[in-house]
Amino acid sequence: MMGKRLLVLLLSAIAGGAHAAPLIVVEARGIAVKPGTVLDSTKPLMLKQGQHVTLISESGSTLKFDGPYDRPPTAQGGSSVDLSRTLGVMVSQRQARSGEFGTTRGAPLAALPDPWLIDVTHSGNSCLGEGREPVFWRPSSASDASLAITPVDRSWKARSRWPAGSERLTVTTDVPMRAGETYIITFNDVDHAVTIVPVPAVLSTDAMRTAWMADKGCEAQAQALQAPGK
Repeated sequence: MMGKRLLVLLLSAIAGGAHAAPLIVVEARGIAVKPGTVLDSTKPLMLKQGQHVTLISESGSTLKFDGPYDRPPTAQGGSSVDLSRTLGVMVSQRQARSGEFGTTRGAPLAALPDPWLIDVTHSGNSCLGEGREPVFWRPSSASDASLAITPVDRSWKARSRWPAGSERLTVTTDVPMRAGETYIITFNDVDHAVTIVPVPAVLSTDAMRTAWMADKGCEAQAQALQAPGK
């Protein structure tokens, strides 16, 4: 009787170990799945020829799958890149994109004191957490500065003086900045094209948020999120 009870407990423990770990869609091609969608790791991922899905696990690993595919999404079924390797390739990715609008080729990114800041001295992508207000940041606050924001269609323009002694400037609600849009940010008469990339609230761990930021090109923010004390 005791042996049967132990067997039942063992089987229950094994069944409980196969829990459904959430996987978040980062990118999908050829299939009607939006970034930020949560998938069940225990259920089959159905992909046809030509379809592609990139997922993020709780540990921050990036999993990539190409169709045809009809099994649960595991590292064995697709290509997997862990978070440390993802962070390691960010520098080369930034160099490949440098030299774009408003950016000096090879210019280094300043270390952000907080992962949710928008650096006004560089072009590129800036990640913004769902429900957060945009906060601008500059590396030096020794003197007054000027700041102007306009969307690429030039439908409106907002200007502000940035007083000395302040590294951060919060965007007020009357400036209609939206995630997914690109804006021209003019800092001290120098233009930078910045695209606001949304970070879904379903990303439940810093490792997942870091992987998302890295995949979306928000390198400095991803590095800040992994810094000690963050």
